[in-house]
Amino acid sequence: MKAVLYAFWQCSFGIVQTFLGFCVFLKNIKCKHFFYHGAIFTEWKSDASMSLGLFVFVSAGLSDRSDNYREEVIVHEYGHTIQSLILGPLYLIVIGIPSSVWANIPKLIEYRKKNNISYFSLFCEKWANFLGEKVTGESSPKQKFID
Repeated sequence: MKAVLYAFWQCSFGIVQTFLGFCVFLKNIKCKHFFYHGAIFTEWKSDASMSLGLFVFVSAGLSDRSDNYREEVIVHEYGHTIQSLILGPLYLIVIGIPSSVWANIPKLIEYRKKNNISYFSLFCEKWANFLGEKVTGESSPKQKFID
């Protein structure tokens, strides 16, 4: 029942990001997919991970890591789906844009490396870790360094 309510809320209050996620999902339809707490996860060929409403995209390369990092990233990205449930149409503005800028702007990547700052220290990333852990009871990447 929780998964049905989760999907309904993502497809109503979170319709904007869920629609975008569905488009990305269709583009990656041949990739491996799995369900996690009601969300649809896709292991895609990108090095990045991204959460868009009901749909989450994680790097297929995470499977190559020897530690629990893949599972922790899944918990983190699931935390972003909870942010989508909370923020609805504001998700892309409050979470999506800051997260994308923090992850992709070369000067910010260089700044994090130079100052030994974790990617997960940004407010929206810290919050995703917290929510993912709270809802799933599993561990997130916390303040690990990914750059």
